[in-house]
Amino acid sequence: MPNFPKSPPLSELTPRQIQWIFGGYAMTFATMPGQTIFIAQFNSAIRAHFGLSHGEFGGLYTIATLASAFCLVWAGGLADRFAPRPLALTSIIGLGLVAIAMATQNHIITLVLTLGALRFFGQGMLSHIAMTTMSRWFHRFRGRAISLAGLGTATGDALTPFMITLAIATFGWRQVWFGTALTLILLIAPVIWLLMRDPPDGKKALARGLVNPDAEASGKRTGAQWTRTRVLRDGLFFMIIPGIMAPPAIGTLYMFHQAHLVELKGWDLTVFTASYPILALTVVLTALLAGHLVDRFGAWRLMPYFLLPQGIGCLVIGLVEPQWSIPVFLVCFGLTGGLMSPVVGALWAEIYGTTHLGTIRALATAALVAASAVGPGIAGALIDTGVDLDRQSFGYAAYCFAGAGLFLALRARFKNRVAESGAV
Repeated sequence: MPNFPKSPPLSELTPRQIQWIFGGYAMTFATMPGQTIFIAQFNSAIRAHFGLSHGEFGGLYTIATLASAFCLVWAGGLADRFAPRPLALTSIIGLGLVAIAMATQNHIITLVLTLGALRFFGQGMLSHIAMTTMSRWFHRFRGRAISLAGLGTATGDALTPFMITLAIATFGWRQVWFGTALTLILLIAPVIWLLMRDPPDGKKALARGLVNPDAEASGKRTGAQWTRTRVLRDGLFFMIIPGIMAPPAIGTLYMFHQAHLVELKGWDLTVFTASYPILALTVVLTALLAGHLVDRFGAWRLMPYFLLPQGIGCLVIGLVEPQWSIPVFLVCFGLTGGLMSPVVGALWAEIYGTTHLGTIRALATAALVAASAVGPGIAGALIDTGVDLDRQSFGYAAYCFAGAGLFLALRARFKNRVAESGAV
């Protein structure tokens, strides 16, 4: 039985480190307008305005999201070249401007372009910058820094669906997008500007002789040999990607087609959206635990487990009809969501180091964004051909269980790679 070192207590975090974690939290919260769970609340209104079926809107969403994923492969490397603060501010202002564009939509082509930009700045860049920064600026606290910063998304998942549903009913969908833009630019952007100041590798900190209290043991970035080209030739990378694509693909398709799912099951849409805080609370509690486990045992040891709850949740959707099943499958999805962010987020630093972390994470994040595109598109097409979501759920469950089995088979390779990288 290996003797695992105890992870340091959170009380050892300095005020500067806590400030950076809150900055990461603010960034992930700001991703909400680009997240499917947010955009899905406008599904019925947009389809009615443009006269689109479930499959047609899902197809357009797929095209837009795939385009954003392609852009992210290139733009994600900017996180290795520029400081997080200006990069995050550029992204959030861009997201705010795109929200204004969303409020003025009247043409299918501009709708697709705007959806793609929402996905790029929101789910793509802001999330990527936040997680890359936490992975790079923290070492002993890496798992918990990632999980705590990621709670911004969980907060948004809890608050925005029900609020957006009510706001659309009260003010109309266009006005809600205008309000979203104002919130991003006038409120959240200044908060991020303040919280991400005084970075550990900034000129002011170096001039004052301040060092990062949680830097790599060597004091330098690791994994210099793992460039984008070498990673793209690494078979292990391509064995990891299909499994980690399951949560965004499957979770996104249920949220995007929630109107169809609610109608299919005979549930009340207000009850469904009001249940999202259960999902968010589960994500929060699981992420906090997972962050501690990552710091104690390493992310690679936890990889075989994070897909199992979502597989069970898919079976619940496929087999159970009553409305009480809503919180059951949301808890299952929340367990996977809470585990995935700190586990997969820390894995890249463990097996590839931190020198080119932004570029490497961009490749992985692009795959996740692409997965979130493919899910709604495939599900929408199947719905239009008469294969409802409850019948589709059995295939999604099988995919999750297969991914868990693959990661279990890869444990020996994970262990060897971590030992070779010297990143932990």
